[in-house]
Amino acid sequence: MRRRWLVVAVCLVVALVGASAYNVTAHAEYTASTQLFLRAPDVKTSAGAYQGDLFSRQRVLTYSKMFKSDDLAQRVIDRLGLTLTPQQLVSQVSASTVKDTVLMVVSVTDGSPERAVNIANAYGDVLNSYVAKLEYIDNNPDIPPLVQVVTRANPATVVSTAIPLWLIITAAVVSALVVALSLIWLLERFDTKVRSRREVEAITGSPVIGQFTRNKALARNDDVEAVFDADERFRQAALRLSVNVDSVLQRLPDLSKPPVLAVVAPHRGDGASMVARTLGRAFAERGKSVAQLQFGPESEVSRSQREYAGSVMTTTLSLAPLLTAEAFDYRLDAAREGADIVIVDSPAFSESVEAQVLVGAADVIVQVVDAGATARSLTEIADGTRVIGTPVLGVVVNFAHDSTTVDGRYL
Repeated sequence: MRRRWLVVAVCLVVALVGASAYNVTAHAEYTASTQLFLRAPDVKTSAGAYQGDLFSRQRVLTYSKMFKSDDLAQRVIDRLGLTLTPQQLVSQVSASTVKDTVLMVVSVTDGSPERAVNIANAYGDVLNSYVAKLEYIDNNPDIPPLVQVVTRANPATVVSTAIPLWLIITAAVVSALVVALSLIWLLERFDTKVRSRREVEAITGSPVIGQFTRNKALARNDDVEAVFDADERFRQAALRLSVNVDSVLQRLPDLSKPPVLAVVAPHRGDGASMVARTLGRAFAERGKSVAQLQFGPESEVSRSQREYAGSVMTTTLSLAPLLTAEAFDYRLDAAREGADIVIVDSPAFSESVEAQVLVGAADVIVQVVDAGATARSLTEIADGTRVIGTPVLGVVVNFAHDSTTVDGRYL
């Protein structure tokens, strides 16, 4: 979750934006209801009362169907002065009966709560005259109304059919988290990157002897000595690396004098050249004389570059003549004179055949890996150096982000 926090953030933002857009664009509708009572015929006996009640219940079922009538809808339209057609109004109205009673509930749904109330009440007002006309009793003043309004609609009882905003947001957040966790699971399931110090050591079979965090100044100008002098954290990391290299070298038998250390990485962008130059500067800071060999285009053969603190001599050699170990040994003998250690800045191991020649001619190897390297690239360089037979002194991790986990994760 810490490493994939961006997936969670994006899913949450998309969900909240979608919920907001739905809330803005969704048209809320409101339902108002009017309750009507259907009167039974006047009776004098209990048997007649039963028959009248049964008659009224049957009439309730019949009258509920009348709300699909365009004629009744037109009466409401005329009463309220609506701009709707009868068919449009009919689609907004429904009627239902209360079980085992002679009560009928008329419900009206509209985008305006006030209009929904007015239409519901208008239906209650015009229904009696409409029924009286159908029953041919509209001109008889002696017959009481067949339909009476029991409960009129009012704004306080209007029910909104829109989904509450809190429920929309809750559903959006839960859905976003489910999607985010599913994506994270898929990414982790098919992620081949090495994410921790423990994984690096398990794949390479060598200890991690140093690591460098991301450095904006170094990434901007690639000037090792400037960053070394300006960034104390970077300087301390470089000095620790040189001390670790020194302590391991002292425990290795049968090393040449001075020892030749090859710095190699699986790929060109893993930062092997930066580690080689930084290690040379750190040794010089500790008072050692360092000879450093770099390899570039043939036009730069034997071009001496600057010295660090008067103790590091860097020589750029062409890769063209370095097809054999003998050719490299000839160059190496010249670099050993007066040096306490020779550092070879090797080309990328997986991209250059010459890198294997240089690694085979060195006494020890320092492997440099990107903190986000794949297990495949680490396995290739580990297997390749194991075949060559040159001892691996340790691994340096570049672009690391430390965490507090026991694995030393590079998140």
